[in-house]
Amino acid sequence: MIPETSIIIPVYNAEKYIEETILSVLNQTYENWELILINDGSNDNTEGIIQHYLTNTKIHYYRQNNSGVSAARNFGYSQSKGKYISFLDADDIWNSSNLEEKIFFLKKEPIDAVYSNCDLIDENSVNTNKTLTGSKTPTLNDILTIKGNYITAPSGIIFKKEIFDTIGMFDTNLSNNADQDVWIRLLANNFKLELINKSLWKYRVHLNNMSKNISLLEKDSIYLMEKVNKNNLFESQFFKKQCFGKLYYMLAGSWWKNGNNKFRGLYFLLKSIWNYPPITLQIIKK
Repeated sequence: MIPETSIIIPVYNAEKYIEETILSVLNQTYENWELILINDGSNDNTEGIIQHYLTNTKIHYYRQNNSGVSAARNFGYSQSKGKYISFLDADDIWNSSNLEEKIFFLKKEPIDAVYSNCDLIDENSVNTNKTLTGSKTPTLNDILTIKGNYITAPSGIIFKKEIFDTIGMFDTNLSNNADQDVWIRLLANNFKLELINKSLWKYRVHLNNMSKNISLLEKDSIYLMEKVNKNNLFESQFFKKQCFGKLYYMLAGSWWKNGNNKFRGLYFLLKSIWNYPPITLQIIKK
C-alpha cells in the first residue's frame, strides 16, 4: 500500500534523542505513513539505535556522507511516496494525535500546509511550561519582519507534496535558516498556510540547537535576506530597510546575550539603527 504521508527525519549525531523521536512517530493515532531516516554522516551511536526499528517495513533508512541538513531533507524527499510531507527534526517529539489532526485539517480546509503551536521541553524531555504560538494565517511580511518566525520550525508543519514542484527544495547553502527560506517561497507563491491553535508537538531546547550557533545564525540570516532582496520580494524600499533593521537588531541581541561578543552585538545594533531609525523606540522601551 502506498503511504499517504511521508515523514522525513535528517539525523546527525542524535543518539541521545532519536529513539524518543522515532517512538513518537510509532505512537501516532494516524497510521498511513512512511518514515524516512537519513543519517547525515553521524559518528556516534545513532545508527545502532535506528537499526532496532528497521524490522518495521514502514521505516526506511539511508546513509550519506555529511552534507548538511538541507541536503539530507532533499534526499529524503526524493525517496518519499506520500501525498503529504512532514520534516521532523531528530530531537523533537510529536504528540500522538499530531498527524491525525493535521491531515484531517488539510483534507477539510482549502489550504496547502498546516502547522500548530508547540510546547518547549528541555534536553531531558521535561516540559518548561513555555508554549510557542503562531498566527492563524501568517503572511510573507510576517516572516520578513521576524514577526512570524515561529512558523518556520519544521517539525510542526505538514505540506501537500505538490508545493515543492512549484517552490523547489531546501537551499543547500542554508542550514539554520533553510526552513525559513522554504516558508518564504511558499507564501511568496500564494500557497495557503493555516494554524491549528493547540499544541501538538514538543520542541526540544538544548545546547546543540543550531539556533545557538550565533555565527551560523548570522551567516544564514544575512544570506537569506539578501536572497529575498535579489528575488524582489520586498514590497518597498522602506519595507526593505525595516526588515534589514529588524534582522540586525535580532543579531545584536543574539551576539550580546548568547554569543558572548558585546562588540559584535554593538556593531549590529548600530547597523540596525542606521537602516531603520524607528527601531530606537523599541530599544528605549527595553
